[in-house]
Amino acid sequence: MEMKETVLFYCKKIKDIPDFIPAERRIIVLADFKVESALKRVLHFPFITIESSEENKCFRTLEELTLKLMDLGADRGTLLLVAGGGIVGDIGGFLASTYYRGIDYCLIPTTLLSQVDASIGGKTAINVKGFKNILGLFNPSNFTIFCSEFLDTLPRKQIDEGLAEMLKTFLLADKVAYLDAVDVIIGGSPHLKKISTFSELFPFIKRASEIKSDIVKRDPYEKGERKLLNLGHTFGHAIEKLCGLSHGEAVSIGIALSANLSVKLRLLSKSDGNKIIRDLKSLGLPAESPVHPSELFETMTKDKKKDGEAIQFILLEGIGKAIIYPLTIERLKGLLNDLS
Repeated sequence: MEMKETVLFYCKKIKDIPDFIPAERRIIVLADFKVESALKRVLHFPFITIESSEENKCFRTLEELTLKLMDLGADRGTLLLVAGGGIVGDIGGFLASTYYRGIDYCLIPTTLLSQVDASIGGKTAINVKGFKNILGLFNPSNFTIFCSEFLDTLPRKQIDEGLAEMLKTFLLADKVAYLDAVDVIIGGSPHLKKISTFSELFPFIKRASEIKSDIVKRDPYEKGERKLLNLGHTFGHAIEKLCGLSHGEAVSIGIALSANLSVKLRLLSKSDGNKIIRDLKSLGLPAESPVHPSELFETMTKDKKKDGEAIQFILLEGIGKAIIYPLTIERLKGLLNDLS
């Protein structure tokens, strides 16, 4: 079945967001409470607010939100505007996909993490008993609005969350963008000006969103190339569950471990592997696992990327080039014992 294609819009100011919203539609907004006040100044529609937390990605929250939509008279002709980070996007996308067997929805990602990753590609999901994204479906938003002004309202920790995902995208597909992004953030190049505000990252956000969007168009249901976007995530999801780290922190460590594993398997040069880990540390991102990689084994074997007796790892052959590399469970256990 062909997946619908999301239209991407970009703007610099929150006040410009209404320019992209169809005036003739009946609209309800589902928003993270942190951005409610900013959006209510420009969007004059009924609002439902939610707290962005992994605990809210569950059946209980879906039931509560469904009842609120019913109270507001939402029907099959309603357009749901979902504004917030990746968690709110997951919940809102799942809700829109299942309410009356599916209504249209738009995403307004408000964090760096959601702008470079979660808002693109149509994945929606909820958690079950602490296991991330076990139940979900593919249903892209009808359109997505990226606004750079949100970035200058974010604490540094939330910026760091998104940097790991942005660099991941460049590591697997665009060496030049990766090198330039690192340089403008840490000020390491005489040819590129160091950024002074995080909204100045917007050209890189646009590039990352375009890379992911193009991959999704070619492989909408993750049968092949789209799996590359999971770079760092098999390690990352296990670290996130076992150690209680945030998604961005866990993915950053997952990228470092994937680089180390790629070097160990002689896929990636040691110099490139060292550079990736050095760059992560220079950006203030974590690159060392709180637990020995061998302790991640049991959780990793429950990862949704497991296929029979193997896990499809995403590893690196170079900066800007990733591959799908199946590892049997038995071989993985041995490799993790020797990995640092």
